[in-house]
Amino acid sequence: MKNEFKTGIFFTALGQYGSVIIQLGLNIVLSRLLTPKDFGVFAIIQVLVLFFRILAGQSISPAIVQNKLLTNKDYGVIFNYSLIMGIVLAIFFGFFGNILSKLFDNQIYVSLSWMMSFLIIADSVNCVPNGILAKEKRFKEVNLRFLFSLIAGAIVGITSAFLGAGVYALIIFESIVTISTLVLNLFLVKIEFTKSLDLQPVKSIFFFVKHQTLFALIDYLYRNLDNLLIGIFLGATNLGNYSKGYQLTAFPISVLQSVINPVIQPILSEHERDYDLIRDTYLKITHTFAMLVVPISLFMFLNADKIIYFLFGNQWTQAIIPFAILSLSIWAQMLAQTISVFWQSRNLPHIQTRNGLLSFAIIGSAIVIGILTQSIIGVAYAVAISYIINFFVSATFLLYKGLGGKISQLINVLIQPFLLGVLLVAAMLISNPVLSFSSLFLTLLARGGLWLSCIAIFLVGTGEWSKFRMMMKK
Repeated sequence: MKNEFKTGIFFTALGQYGSVIIQLGLNIVLSRLLTPKDFGVFAIIQVLVLFFRILAGQSISPAIVQNKLLTNKDYGVIFNYSLIMGIVLAIFFGFFGNILSKLFDNQIYVSLSWMMSFLIIADSVNCVPNGILAKEKRFKEVNLRFLFSLIAGAIVGITSAFLGAGVYALIIFESIVTISTLVLNLFLVKIEFTKSLDLQPVKSIFFFVKHQTLFALIDYLYRNLDNLLIGIFLGATNLGNYSKGYQLTAFPISVLQSVINPVIQPILSEHERDYDLIRDTYLKITHTFAMLVVPISLFMFLNADKIIYFLFGNQWTQAIIPFAILSLSIWAQMLAQTISVFWQSRNLPHIQTRNGLLSFAIIGSAIVIGILTQSIIGVAYAVAISYIINFFVSATFLLYKGLGGKISQLINVLIQPFLLGVLLVAAMLISNPVLSFSSLFLTLLARGGLWLSCIAIFLVGTGEWSKFRMMMKK
């Protein structure tokens, strides 16, 4: 299991770190070519597309991984149903653009909706090959495919932006990535195509898919409710500034989450009844990730203005404070994101759904309170606090209901990361006024160098580095 885990982590890390470089580079270029309003328009359509993508069957992939009895013919039947579902939802989403155009008083949503509707079909069709690739632990192919698709999308997206495509450049990027992924998936996975619409294969994964979809919808609601309500009540420009800050905090979260989550379920699903193994794995991963994300949260918080201006330019001043506030919750968001895959590994999607409802109540209530302040800063405060509360509630729920553990075990693995955080804050508050230069790049480079040095000294001095090396050698 450990060799599979190491191999999976290596290739997934390669793919995800490469993707972050590509996406961040794309974001930097487009942020200088497009306005906050353009990004606000795209944020609205992107949020709604994500909802339809969930309905189109994203939960099919983990269901295929978890079910060990499916045959090649079963995959073909499930593929047929995913195609039908994708077409139906794509048509509905295309017409939904008329409602959006009236709601936001902007006709651009009509054309954007029809363009994005094709992505819903492609995503739905991708579910079966994605599940098969994960089940077969073909991490190398998955991530090389992902990188190729991103590079192709970035080249075409940036070119179209320079040619004056405006907000359509963002749509073109998404389209190229999704369609390239589909083509490569169908090349990598030899699905046994059939005309059959036998319901039995669908029934065999229905329980898992039903609860996983419910959880995904709940997760979607509380993770995107802030964007939807800001777009409706505070306008596209405010949404553009808020989403820019939110998007930047999402980079480290998505990198670490995307490295570990796709690897964990295919491996731990083979040990779903081994409480001790899964609980120990969860606690080790939580400790290791906390040692990474607590320092990242604090560095981004204390250098928010320099990061925004360096990456995106002076037109994004209004994104600085929301970004700084949201940065304080990066560690909690990241650690909470790893929880769902352990519910899946234990094959407890119905309890995971209850966990999702609890999270929605916590975060959804906070977002509404934030919107009442009529300020994206108020929303950022509410969201950041609610994410921190949600992590502790969700982790406790997992330990007690899914892993037979105790909250004291969680606290124990977080002590060292929080101690590191306190030391980093002290060091940066003292050094930041001194390490300020006319060049934003030199300022961030100097502060980043000191930050890394402090982390290295702490890891070596406390023995954490030795523990990590021993864990990787086992």
